[in-house]
Amino acid sequence: MDEIWMLWLFFVLLGAAAVWGAIAGEISHGKRLRQRALGQFGKRPEEEYPLEEIPAFAALDTDAPVDATTWEDLEMDRVFRRVNSCQSAVGEQVLYWQLHRLEPMPQWEGLLSHLQANPKEREELWFLLARMGKRRSHYGLPNFLFCPVEVSLSLGALYPLFALLPLAGILLLPWNLWAGGSVILCALGWNLVLYYLGKSRIQGDLEHLRSFSALLWVAEELGKTCSFPPVQQKLRQASQAFHGMKGRLAVLGPRGSSELELLQEYFHILTLRDLRLYRKAMASIQAHPQELRLLFETVGLVDAAVSTLSFRATLPAWCPPAFSAGNALECTGLFHPLLHKPVANSGKLEKDVLLTGSNASGKSTFLKALAVNAILGQSLLTCAAEGYSFPQGLVVTSMAVRDDITAGESYFMAEVRSLKRLTDAARTGSCLLFIDEILKGTNTVERLAASQAVLEELHRRDCICVAATHDLELTQRLAGSYACYHFQETITGEGVVFDYKLRSGPSHTRNAIRLLNMLGFSQATVHRAQELAEKGENTP
Repeated sequence: MDEIWMLWLFFVLLGAAAVWGAIAGEISHGKRLRQRALGQFGKRPEEEYPLEEIPAFAALDTDAPVDATTWEDLEMDRVFRRVNSCQSAVGEQVLYWQLHRLEPMPQWEGLLSHLQANPKEREELWFLLARMGKRRSHYGLPNFLFCPVEVSLSLGALYPLFALLPLAGILLLPWNLWAGGSVILCALGWNLVLYYLGKSRIQGDLEHLRSFSALLWVAEELGKTCSFPPVQQKLRQASQAFHGMKGRLAVLGPRGSSELELLQEYFHILTLRDLRLYRKAMASIQAHPQELRLLFETVGLVDAAVSTLSFRATLPAWCPPAFSAGNALECTGLFHPLLHKPVANSGKLEKDVLLTGSNASGKSTFLKALAVNAILGQSLLTCAAEGYSFPQGLVVTSMAVRDDITAGESYFMAEVRSLKRLTDAARTGSCLLFIDEILKGTNTVERLAASQAVLEELHRRDCICVAATHDLELTQRLAGSYACYHFQETITGEGVVFDYKLRSGPSHTRNAIRLLNMLGFSQATVHRAQELAEKGENTP
């Protein structure tokens, strides 16, 4: 008898040790996860990684105000990476979508203020989002949830009946062992075939349902932790539609090889549980599209808000935008957020502007800084500046124009198409238009004429146009409509020095021929270039 008790005690202690080891491991993992997540706040995030499926949620919004050309011109994928410190895949996808919107999500400003004032709560929220994490299947949630396509399973309506067959066999056993055993074996064989045939067709969807379960879990936990009433209300409202589903969906998907998990797998086969849960979950998803959207956006909203606060903390200066009524841009200490050592600029651009200056002097960077901060200001209420005032409206650019040899489209044709977007946008209402090197791809006479005509049309619209050009003659032709600003450089014996500071008036310096001399071209070539330049200036 003592030996039996000793054996029982051994197994109890062994089980307790296993449980304690699992608990200790979970505690240790939680500590490391918390340290990693909270250690990222206020630090410049990594800026080089593939986006893969992060744009999936934004891609569902086909009428986003920031169009694809403007996004590419401004390298907004890099800007997104600069802002993105989100701890969850859902947060990343909502942040990426938000940067396309040109308006903050409801309660955005209030949530930022609340989280800034409650750092302990903010840390706990970010830790919960880090526990949800960025599993690969999470990135497929937008298409799965918002464009649901249920896989048709053969005899799916009869699954509840087939799930009862093993129970019927068990009940028959006391009355007729042979009949009960036969029913159990037949039910096992039949359900085994149905289970693996059905599961092979929906395996990917089962992974997404597990991700959906994680979304439901984090929504519930965020609702308990976040004391900002609008977020609490939205999460409560959205979660009610899926009450009780979170725990059941968590058991879907692949299982391990432990004895307990194998027993669980056999039970699911006998009762067709995974297949029945799949059909029920898909019906619920298709029945509550508004609640799904609210759930996804609100969870992402919290993560994106904390990420935005972290982004602000990494900037040497930041400010909320001041939205002006008139068509004027006014900035103080404005810089491009991608630069590690930016040069800030200030200015009051009270009407349309022509920017001049030599290559690499800072024109393009300043243009992009104005445009990027107009997007950040309208979408995240955050500008990389000490102060930035501008009218709300579309931000449209024509900058990184490329020809398309596959479509047989010339560079000039690509330029014209890009500019047409701006003239179309200008007809719709207030907007901010930015052009880098207008119409480079044609001869001088037609370039000047077409550039002047396009810029005059944009000036007549209710918009602000800032254009960079090397054509100093344009500054004379448009003197009554466009204010002139320029960037300049200093050439020394050691090379060209740029200070990247904005100055009023047109540029009067040229450095192309001097650079030929500095870079070692023959004196004959340099003198010939000077001779041709003087001849061109004196030609009426």
